[in-house]
Amino acid sequence: MPKFYNSISAHLADWALRQPVFFTASAPLTGRHVNISPKGLPAATLKILSPNSVAYIDATGSGSETIAHIYENGRVTLMFCSFGAVPRIMRFFCTGRVVEWDQPEFETLLERMGKKRPLSARAVILLDVFKVQTSCGYGVPRISSNISGDVGKTPEMAFEDRETIDHWGADKVEKNELLSYQEKNNAHSLDGLTGLRTARRGTGERLWLGDIQARVKRILAPKESVIVGMFAGVMFVLLLQLMAGAVKKYWY
Repeated sequence: MPKFYNSISAHLADWALRQPVFFTASAPLTGRHVNISPKGLPAATLKILSPNSVAYIDATGSGSETIAHIYENGRVTLMFCSFGAVPRIMRFFCTGRVVEWDQPEFETLLERMGKKRPLSARAVILLDVFKVQTSCGYGVPRISSNISGDVGKTPEMAFEDRETIDHWGADKVEKNELLSYQEKNNAHSLDGLTGLRTARRGTGERLWLGDIQARVKRILAPKESVIVGMFAGVMFVLLLQLMAGAVKKYWY
């Protein structure tokens, strides 16, 4: 069952910094690509500055998707997950800004983070965390207790599936609770977008009506485009009126 928080508590901050890797996810307002990037060891590259503020050092890479998306719309999510015995997934839903290596604030942020400047660093990503989510992580593999062979050649041998997810699913099915769980948690996204159709149907939603509402929402979502279009329309009408006035004055 997911849990939501308005800020990062001390014990969640400690847990995040003990994980071996974290991931960033971002997307443009338009376009086909959604970006997901694995980042470095949290303890080495990331700092939780306050319950609602996080910064991480961004190293030079083969692309700059996260930076580009933050410049465009500011949206980014950080994800941590446990590969140890105790499963957990944690997400920080954020808005962010980019502080590039040649900006005066860059060195100040590094000092505040208590980090040395890596030679490959191109920016510090400063994030405002507006929501924290934790969930079970039953589907994430764990480090195997029976590692054998050359892990360097066969790294997949270092991991094994957890039995927890199957046990959880079997328990829900036995109690006839799986569908009700889906109806509660899978019918819509955090932003209210339509989700699993069978779950929506189970809640009594009229799918055709929900789909129409979702389509209208998508059309109206780009508020900036609507505002710019209205402004352009008003300016065009005013221009036509001015031109008509000039023509009328010329002929009469």
